[in-house]
Amino acid sequence: MPFLHWGDVDAGGLRIFRYVEEIVARPLRPHLMTRELAERYGRPCEPDDTLGPIAKSESAVADLARWLAYGPNPRTLEQEALDPVSVPSDEAEASLLAGDVN
Repeated sequence: MPFLHWGDVDAGGLRIFRYVEEIVARPLRPHLMTRELAERYGRPCEPDDTLGPIAKSESAVADLARWLAYGPNPRTLEQEALDPVSVPSDEAEASLLAGDVN
């Protein structure tokens, strides 16, 4: 059974994800924390190079951290902007990307 974490797609959200990822004894997967959802529903932001350590790590959110840290065109997304949806996240994300939000 997957172990999921849902948080904001921003520096704080990724730091929290990474903290939990480092302390739990099983793999952690981001839930509804994708670049695609942030591009669709998020707000433009400035790159945040303080995410460099996560971007360079083996984290499940390393690619997302790289995008937020260095761009191009990063966007943040508060988890409250999305309706919570059940797993599997691939289907949920596909629904959100199709425009089924709030």
